[in-house]
Amino acid sequence: MAIKIRFLNYADRYGEPPNRLQGTNRQYKNDESKMTKVFSCQYTTTVNAVSIFTVAILLLSCTPQISKPIVRISAPTIEQEASSIWRTINDIDFLTSQGYRINLPENELMDSLVEASRSGRFGNQDYSLIYNFLATGGYRQTDYDSALSAVKAQRSLIENVIEETISLSKTWDWAFKIFEKYEITFTLYGTGGSYDPDSGLITLFTTTDGKFMNYENPANTIIHEFVHLGMEESIVQKYNLSHQIKESLVDRFVYLLYGKYLPDYKIQNMGNIEMDRIIASKNDLAELEKFFPLQE
Repeated sequence: MAIKIRFLNYADRYGEPPNRLQGTNRQYKNDESKMTKVFSCQYTTTVNAVSIFTVAILLLSCTPQISKPIVRISAPTIEQEASSIWRTINDIDFLTSQGYRINLPENELMDSLVEASRSGRFGNQDYSLIYNFLATGGYRQTDYDSALSAVKAQRSLIENVIEETISLSKTWDWAFKIFEKYEITFTLYGTGGSYDPDSGLITLFTTTDGKFMNYENPANTIIHEFVHLGMEESIVQKYNLSHQIKESLVDRFVYLLYGKYLPDYKIQNMGNIEMDRIIASKNDLAELEKFFPLQE
């Protein structure tokens, strides 16, 4: 189960409160990450009829190549952890309604902020309270050491999945977005996992002893979030998919395409139960455009 996020930057934090997108949690703008394309042919030429013809042939023969993405795994900063708490409290009603298991610091401050959110009084002005709580003892970088080790042990699997997806997606009828960099970080709060569709950031819930929600192997959740990032623009936003259908589609995608890497992957029970009938095979994943918009 994943939540779409955008990182809360300084300007957002102290400027006007961001607007809520339909059916999701609040969104925050960040620098856009784009696919890096490298053209393999380089040449110099003199301007004449023959060379112009030659240049045209060379341009036609040049195929854009997606460079191998960088996977960076790191502990969160205080700012990132504060943003995780802020987003969770900000969307407490939505998360509760969708059946998410929510983790927050247990103290009177957080209780009061949750109450403020439920009554519509929570906002950007409360970020400083959360940050100060973390800065005065609520944050320790060593709390993430065990999770860091566990995820780094899965780096090869994660990179294999990304590379395989790049190769397979060349023949798909829809654009699976590949970022030039994926940053994987952690939070002790919030839900199981979240993703930032602008930057390629994946945030994974963990505990101080390196446990993860729903799985012993964190790669299950990381690959789930990776797929969210890939189809967010070209499928989810394009066809305005509901939260339930989006989650069900991602689950089906991971199960069919990456089951050989993730034998313990589980289909969530909050998704659209018809998705296994609609997306019946790996071949269907290559032709997603033909299934959407879904017929009521």
